[in-house]
Amino acid sequence: MALHLQRYREIAHVMARNGLDATARLAGLGRWLAPQDPAARRPLDAEARPELLVRTFEELGTTFVKLGQLISTRPDLFPESYCTAFARLTDRATPVPYAAIARTVEEDFGAPVDELFAEFDRTPLATASVGQVHGAVLHDGRDVVVKVRKPGVVEAVTADLEILRTLTGRLVRASRTLADMDVAGMVDQFDRSLRAELDFVVEARACEEIAAGFTGTPGVRFPWIAWELTSARVLTMERMAGMRVDDLPALEAAGIDREELAYRAADVLLRMVFQHGVFHADPHAGNVFIEPDGTIGFIDFGSVGRIGPGVRERISGLAMALARQDVDGLVRALLEIAPPRGPVDRRRLRSEVGRIVARVDGRDLQDIKMPQLVSEVFAIVRRHRLSLPPELVQVFRMVLIVDGLGRRLDPGFDYTRVLDPFVRRMVMDQLDPRRLARRLRRATITTADIGLELPQYLRTLMERIEDGGIDVNVRTSELEPLVTRVERTGDRVVAALVVAAMITGGTNVLVAYKDRLGPFAGPLVAAGGAALTSGSAYLAWISRPRRAPRR
Repeated sequence: MALHLQRYREIAHVMARNGLDATARLAGLGRWLAPQDPAARRPLDAEARPELLVRTFEELGTTFVKLGQLISTRPDLFPESYCTAFARLTDRATPVPYAAIARTVEEDFGAPVDELFAEFDRTPLATASVGQVHGAVLHDGRDVVVKVRKPGVVEAVTADLEILRTLTGRLVRASRTLADMDVAGMVDQFDRSLRAELDFVVEARACEEIAAGFTGTPGVRFPWIAWELTSARVLTMERMAGMRVDDLPALEAAGIDREELAYRAADVLLRMVFQHGVFHADPHAGNVFIEPDGTIGFIDFGSVGRIGPGVRERISGLAMALARQDVDGLVRALLEIAPPRGPVDRRRLRSEVGRIVARVDGRDLQDIKMPQLVSEVFAIVRRHRLSLPPELVQVFRMVLIVDGLGRRLDPGFDYTRVLDPFVRRMVMDQLDPRRLARRLRRATITTADIGLELPQYLRTLMERIEDGGIDVNVRTSELEPLVTRVERTGDRVVAALVVAAMITGGTNVLVAYKDRLGPFAGPLVAAGGAALTSGSAYLAWISRPRRAPRR
């Protein structure tokens, strides 16, 4: 608990120092901020806010850096300025002394490092916030890399995740905007993914799972896992050698056909997504190596994306609607895969989707700027508050990565050559008789379930009516015409009652006092007749049919 309080205080001071004092107070951190803190009086420039958040996340360390990296991949939730700023966050960390690394390895495998490995480089190859990587050689002469989890990182991350959930809950309750963006849901996803990243056995299994989809495929390689030297804290795998995929001079010097490599790499990445349903979610240039013979090698499987059959089927529906240039079908498919978080203006949504379809219609994808197109799609998702599944966001991100990689290797990269086969396959899958039969069977079962449950629903409805009625929600826009009609009806009833009273009263007066009125009888009858005529005319005027207002 004392550690949590100290961390809360640190977060509050870092936020205030970077001009985020108001946000800190909104998150319930005001108790750790002095009223006279100069940072509290510093004016906050809205355009500078993304940069201030990036600086804050950098200072707060591992958990917040990784959260910022996740934010950079969610343009469906955050404006482009925030995603661009957070994309610059790097997972840099201070190296851990070799003694601490050796102690972790010895604790997990019950023997000194010198006995477990023929060689073990004490200088790390790389250091990140979660783990540190060292080169080593097994006793059989095979080169490996050993990734060791840094001491204390689990405790620190666990505490930060608990604090982050608390702060997010407070901010969501205080801000309708954050609640509408489903920031709490994003933090839940982040919690699960980061905890999985702390377990290196999960990473090792993911590597083997992706590799299994390419068994027997020439030109693609994944590192093997040394399971006898792998645990939750230590991961030992094959050391991949080669050139970085973005090292164009080295590729040219090795005689690698960059155009052929671009299409082959794109095909491999898209096969992971659309065929296997499990893919490397962070294939940046540092994680993709090209061997001298052109073989593509992948490393670092700490971030893996997964797409279930249901999401792939919905993506197929989107692909088929796009292939038919069916705007209405695209809107229906989009709302099915990304349900709105509130009322949605379907007419406006259809118009915006139609503009994108019109731009794509009849043009080659190589002539379309994919980042701009995807950015417009995400803008539509944000404006209409659609709940895009995180795995679908990863798919869009992969499409952008493939496009960027292909165009870097080959400026004339034609996306249609590599993407068309997958789109066609997805469209044909939608028309597969077996798939149609499964969908019909599911629809039949659903209809039968509804039929069986309907009597119970009707019984519940009748019981509620007998218990005191049911509540009906009516929008104001729907209620106003009804109120107007009631008011007009009331005016007519009142006018009719007044006219009837005049007729009855005037008749009674003339009958009862005709002898006493004498010479005043004539003028009185004339006045009564004029009043009666005026009342009748008013009643006829307010009872006339009215035209509906123009829209």
